[in-house]
Amino acid sequence: MRALLALPLLLAACAAPPTLPVGESPLATNPARSARAAEAPRLTVMIPGALASVDIFAPTNGWAARGHALAYYRFPGMDGLELDHQLSITAAAEEIARYARQHPDKQLTLVGYSAGGAIALEAAALLAPRPVTVAAISPSPEHAGGLQTILRGAGDVISAATRAGSFTRKAIWDEYWKTLLYGRNNRDNPRFTNQIETLSKEHAPRIADPSPALVRAHSSGLRRWELSEGADLSHARIGFFIGMEDPVFSTRQTDTLRRRAGGGRLIGFADDGHLLLLTRKSLFDHVLRFVEADG
Repeated sequence: MRALLALPLLLAACAAPPTLPVGESPLATNPARSARAAEAPRLTVMIPGALASVDIFAPTNGWAARGHALAYYRFPGMDGLELDHQLSITAAAEEIARYARQHPDKQLTLVGYSAGGAIALEAAALLAPRPVTVAAISPSPEHAGGLQTILRGAGDVISAATRAGSFTRKAIWDEYWKTLLYGRNNRDNPRFTNQIETLSKEHAPRIADPSPALVRAHSSGLRRWELSEGADLSHARIGFFIGMEDPVFSTRQTDTLRRRAGGGRLIGFADDGHLLLLTRKSLFDHVLRFVEADG
């Protein structure tokens, strides 16, 4: 899942990202569905967030039966890609735009989570004036939220360390992960205690302490990102799906991004945090309704 721009990440050095290996595209499709995808009227590209596998989009597998050809953008060090380059928001957007141009007759949708939301917006801007639908889930604002996010994150890390009674990365990460679920305001709310513990136990095998190298590769470009000057998104239908208790990016930050993108619909879920994909089981039903509302 997504790591906050917290202390280990802030102290990480930034190196210039090398070029992706020739012939190894971060875009992946399901070969078993290639024949059906060729006939599908829609092309839908799924873009995960930092430290997230494309597996987070498993609930959308059924979309293929509804006429969606599904493609996935992989991050370095995840889903079979080597950890040999750093994520560039602009380069990822360009790669997705090139792929979309190979399918000019399909209705295009970009679904991005967190950092993937930033990539989706950039890719949509590159594809103007082609109509495109963007579903940005818990999207990263420009510069990954900047100082506001850093300060909030530092406070959450300190709180997590206090709860854990330890300053080891693993102990802090396990506690901090719980805050991502329903936000800091609900962390001690008895109404959410059972949900937090249930989700923590369910996902414990997959709650890994991310290595500094992986965090650096996924986050350095995001901290530098801002929507391209003069980006035109007037051709795009954009939905911003957010948890109203997101401890990483505030509603105000998301609304600022929405206005920078020229508008769009803000769709909020009360009491949910940054990990909407886990806490809101109906999330992708809402996303699908938004995506197919134009058809």
